[in-house]
Amino acid sequence: MNRLDLTRWLVHHTRQFLPTLTLAVLARLAGQLLGVALLVVAVERLGRAAAGEDISVWGSVGVLAAIAILKAALRYAEHYAGHWVAFTALQHLRNLFFHRLVPQAPAATRGRAGAELTERATRDIDRIEVFFAHTLPPAISSVVVPATALSWLGVAVDSRLALIVAPLVVLGVVVAPWLAGRSTWRAAGRVAKGRGDIAAHLGDDFQGLREILAFGQAEQRLAGLDAADAELTKARSGSGRVQGARAAVGTVLQLGAIIVPLIVGSSIGATAIDIAVTLAVVVALWKPAQGIDDFVTGLDASFAAAERVRSIVDGVPTVQEPTAPCALPADATVTLDDVTMRYPGAERPALDAVSVSFPARRWSRLVGISGSGKSTLASLIPRGFDPASGTVRIGGVDVREVPLDELRRRVALVSQRPTMLKGTLADNLRLGRPDATDLELVEAMRTVALDGWLAGLPQGLDTPIGERGTTVSGGQLQRVALARALVSRPDTLILDEALSQLDADTARDVCARLAAFDDELTVIEITHRADLVPDDAFVTVLDEGRVVEAGTAGELRAGRGAFARLEARVA
Repeated sequence: MNRLDLTRWLVHHTRQFLPTLTLAVLARLAGQLLGVALLVVAVERLGRAAAGEDISVWGSVGVLAAIAILKAALRYAEHYAGHWVAFTALQHLRNLFFHRLVPQAPAATRGRAGAELTERATRDIDRIEVFFAHTLPPAISSVVVPATALSWLGVAVDSRLALIVAPLVVLGVVVAPWLAGRSTWRAAGRVAKGRGDIAAHLGDDFQGLREILAFGQAEQRLAGLDAADAELTKARSGSGRVQGARAAVGTVLQLGAIIVPLIVGSSIGATAIDIAVTLAVVVALWKPAQGIDDFVTGLDASFAAAERVRSIVDGVPTVQEPTAPCALPADATVTLDDVTMRYPGAERPALDAVSVSFPARRWSRLVGISGSGKSTLASLIPRGFDPASGTVRIGGVDVREVPLDELRRRVALVSQRPTMLKGTLADNLRLGRPDATDLELVEAMRTVALDGWLAGLPQGLDTPIGERGTTVSGGQLQRVALARALVSRPDTLILDEALSQLDADTARDVCARLAAFDDELTVIEITHRADLVPDDAFVTVLDEGRVVEAGTAGELRAGRGAFARLEARVA
């Protein structure tokens, strides 16, 4: 993807801010032309005074002061308008980023560290500020201001001097900043990728610190971080070399623009005042030339960041809304018919021709060893993913024909490692149903056996919950997540190892309370605790993505097959 495409993309999504950005451009043009005028007037008046002409000192001071004040006002207007556009556009892009990311989850977030996505949503979007606040005004002024100043010089002063300095000014504006553009673009892309890799590595380390220490992997993780840092350092060094070479070329051209008019101007008989005014114009144009050099450096990083943001914003959701939506029936029987699911890049399917039915208004269990496909099966029901082949139905209706909002309101999935948002306990419980009453929240907490804990909290439902639930224990976190699902009043509840951190007695208590909470609720529980499954419960056993057994737990225990072997492993 090239910079022109990225420019079109950024402008397309922020075109409502262009009128204000135009004000910033006009203010910059006028301000920089006044900057040229300020130096030219000062040099011209001093030259005339040196030649013995009668010059009004206070009149000259007044003119210079008026130009300076107006220039300062225009500079303020340029910065105010430019940065208003920049920060408003960044807010718009950040909202757009999350709006487009949500339909892509969980597929877009699978295998991608949360810290890396956070890097794109925060620092990468922040770097795009350069495009809005420091790109269009400098780019236009770097062409218009030198062209205007040199044209005036040729008409009002000496056309020969204007023709002498014009090539050097053009080279300083065009060659130095743009000649190495492709190299700086590639280098900026490598720097942006390096930052993302380090953010992802650190995010994984922070979240998995206990596991890293427990398995003695601290040295290996540090070595990986050193390698990522070395790659970033290498990318930064390459970018620095290109920028240094470009700056050196610009300095040489600026020096030539001073020396050449002095030598050539004297040889062609130009007056001293004309030569001095020419030099004043050249020096005054250094600022516009420097402006484009500065913004090209930042612009490459900005475009590299924009490319990373665009990959998320323009990402196509794996799961699409139905073209002809229909409603879910009251019957909550869940059926998978010859379902196969393969993750991108996987050697074998996670589910292979799975056919199973979970009866409505009953508590069914799904068991199997780690990696057997249990969580994949669970994610297909609320359409976290769609199967490669086969059909998932609820009440006989293909879930792909149900609007996603309705499907995910009627089907609640509670994972083994749930996430809490920073806020109060009540805020987190109401996540799926903001209009729930306090009494409903308390009832849900009673159902998951947290009523005693809630009663002991000084602030009750207003108790702050730390980000990711760090202020509560693992077992409490799982039960709060289960209570949150109950508050949303689903028809089907999927528990993906959602009680795994509870002891056996507490787990039985929660299950008993949950069974009494709503006898119309269809529950599908994924569990490794085969020993806790009652004999009359319907059980499906998965192994390597295939159904190997199905029936009541009592029948399967008596059969001494896969389920019995799993139970023996737990014991």
